Amino acid sequence: MNEAWFDSDAMNVASLSRTEKDVRFPLTQSPINFSVLRSDARVSHRWGVSVGPKGDAYIYCRDVKSAEKVSLHASGKQHISISEQTASATGTDNRFMNVWREPSFTKEAVATFSLLFPPWGACGPLDTSPVKKDEAIIVGHRDKLVVVGFYIVDAGVEMRSRQPHFKLGKLSMRQGRVLHVVALKEPQGNLLERVQRYFPQMVSSLRERAVDGGDYVLNLQGYRAANSAYMMTFPVHYGPP
Repeated sequence: MNEAWFDSDAMNVASLSRTEKDVRFPLTQSPINFSVLRSDARVSHRWGVSVGPKGDAYIYCRDVKSAEKVSLHASGKQHISISEQTASATGTDNRFMNVWREPSFTKEAVATFSLLFPPWGACGPLDTSPVKKDEAIIVGHRDKLVVVGFYIVDAGVEMRSRQPHFKLGKLSMRQGRVLHVVALKEPQGNLLERVQRYFPQMVSSLRERAVDGGDYVLNLQGYRAANSAYMMTFPVHYGPP
C-alpha cells in the first residue's frame, strides 16, 4: 500500500475475506474481527468479539494472548479480567480489574464498553499476506480517535446516530437482547498530553519491579460515563536506566 486517503467525517471500513466472499455489514455471526488503519498505513492490534452459547459476549485482543479480556455477561455483570497466568506472574490475587453493571437508558443509548484507538497508537505495518480469518479494517484519521462502542439494546430497537458511524456488527446475545458494535470518530482533545503525564509514574513502577527493557503494551482503563467503561491499548518501548 503506497498511499491511503482519509475523510475527516465519513466512516470507512475495508473488509478482508479469506474466501473472497462479499462481506455484508453489519455482521451477524461471531466472531467479528477488526482493527484500525492509521493514515501512514500502520494498524492497531487486532481485536475480536464473540457471543457464547449462554448469551455472554467476550471482547479480546487477538495479537496479545495475555492481554485483558472484557466479559459482558447475560446477568448484567460486566468486567475486565486478566488471565490466571498473568495474575500469577504479576503477583496479584484479583484477576478482575474493573467491574460494572450493564447501563440502563431510555432513548439515549449508552455503550457498556468502548475501545479507544488514538491516531498515535498503531502497532505495526499493515499485513498484506492472505488473511486466515475474515477481517474488518476501520479507516482511521490523522487527528481523531476511533471509538468502537458496544451497546446492548432490546432486539426491536433500531440504533441511530447523529454523527457519521459504521455498524460493524449486530449479534444476538440472549432472548430479547442484541449487542451492537458501532465505530465512530471523536476529537481526541488533549488526550495525548493527559497520557504523557502518567509516563513518569509508569516508569517508576517498572523500575521498582526491575522489569527488563523492551517493547510492551500499555493498557489504560476508565469510565466515560456511569457504567460505561473504556479501554485503550497501545505499544510502548521501555528502556531501564
